[in-house]
Amino acid sequence: MVGTERRRVQKTGSSSYIITLPKEWVDAVGLKSGDYVSVEKYGDKLVIIPPSTEAVQVKSTIKVSPEVTVDQVFRMLLAMYLSGYSTIVVAFDSRIPDPARFISEVKNMARIKLAGVEVVEESYNSVTFKILLNIKELPLLSAVRRLHLIVNNMIEDAKTLLKTMDGNVAYAIIQRDDEADRFHHMIVRELSMALLDVRIQHELGISSIVEALSYRIIARNLERIADHIVNIARRILAMKKTSGADIVYELMVKASDLFNKAMGSLYSLSRRDAEEVIQTARVLVDEIEKTIYEKIINSTLPDNEKAGLTLICDSLRRIVRYSNGIAESVLNIKAAKNPSVEVK
Repeated sequence: MVGTERRRVQKTGSSSYIITLPKEWVDAVGLKSGDYVSVEKYGDKLVIIPPSTEAVQVKSTIKVSPEVTVDQVFRMLLAMYLSGYSTIVVAFDSRIPDPARFISEVKNMARIKLAGVEVVEESYNSVTFKILLNIKELPLLSAVRRLHLIVNNMIEDAKTLLKTMDGNVAYAIIQRDDEADRFHHMIVRELSMALLDVRIQHELGISSIVEALSYRIIARNLERIADHIVNIARRILAMKKTSGADIVYELMVKASDLFNKAMGSLYSLSRRDAEEVIQTARVLVDEIEKTIYEKIINSTLPDNEKAGLTLICDSLRRIVRYSNGIAESVLNIKAAKNPSVEVK
């Protein structure tokens, strides 16, 4: 069926206008003569909504065969969650040994990694998840701010870790990554739903698909920054101690400042701040690479410490580049919202 039709607007009476709808469209959504539809205005768009669409609960099913791992099942569950399904049934083949243990592990992973997921039905070989997220309770920008706060706290703890080499701080950073993942997945789910429904775009405060895609990049970059902070914590745990921590500490402070400035440019939609982040990122990447070759590789530190500090620098370099990506997305959002921008 053709997805776009060109129709003429016709005047009827003194104050009303009408358009006709293609028969295939009417048949496809189950409309008939005399039915009512909702017509809603979102920005410069008019959306016609058939009554059947208003109460739809989208359901999906995952059928699990023997010899499939828990991780594989969770990845498919995550894919369904991110795609916007409101009910997800996971059905396990009867030949799977100890299905109760399998179901329990899947439920635990879902609770840890996915926000708003509740088990509403369970049998010996199946489990039904219901997604109870309410977009209005945590709007997009609020969710992004929350994810930013989580990641920033992880960075602050990583600074403390470099100064103290305290293993408890490292473990706290690693555990907090699950919280970052939860908010990242929730944001991506909201954006996926927004791409499917202009009404959800409106509820999230998104004016265009370009803006939604830019927020998707920002959320992904925040999640990747969290992953690299975890990598840094693991490297420090592996080294246990090093006399070269001060070499990378100042770089981490600069990377942290750049990251927060990139997020600040998002909240203010400041083109100038975003440009400063992009320009500073190039300089900082060069400084990190220079530090690797001049202060780490050519130092008298033990080989295991050289390797650990080099890997920490690599994570810092990636954090800087992800911050640069956030700033570039800010420029894209600003362009999507403002057709006229002054560059000075």
